[in-house]
Amino acid sequence: MVDNQHFQRLKHMYSSLPSGAAADQVAISYGRVELEGTIGTQQAGAVVERASHRWLLSDAASLAAGSLQKEHYVTTKQFTTDIVDADHKGPVVATAEVAMVEAPRYVVQAVLMSDDGDVVAEARGVFEATDDHLPESSPEVVENDAAPTPPPASFMPVHTTPYGLLCMN
Repeated sequence: MVDNQHFQRLKHMYSSLPSGAAADQVAISYGRVELEGTIGTQQAGAVVERASHRWLLSDAASLAAGSLQKEHYVTTKQFTTDIVDADHKGPVVATAEVAMVEAPRYVVQAVLMSDDGDVVAEARGVFEATDDHLPESSPEVVENDAAPTPPPASFMPVHTTPYGLLCMN
């Protein structure tokens, strides 16, 4: 499968979820995702408002890890969120990038930025491929999407050998 078709399949799968963003709010490339969202628009308690930070960051991070895995779903093994500006309300952009690949793990870093360019929250996560296969690409998926995509991530593939780590950069 061509990378662009895989990215469009991920975008379609995510935007079809009840909690997913519209397809024009998601940009996916190899190891990198940008996801637009809004924080604090509904009346909620502090816990729910902070959860929206985590949801946007975890969605972006899992999509970034999933962009490298064409056949299987990815699952979160570890995820840490640091909220910098808990009082922020309004539009944000979650950007996630694969920082390192150590088979079978994908280490992803994500940041949530306001329209002003201020950091709202940061996250780090570790993802692994599951045994569950991704669905086949459906005819609904637009293969020639003209939407701009972020540049691919430049990450470090690492392989463990009996003698130590081998970095493939």
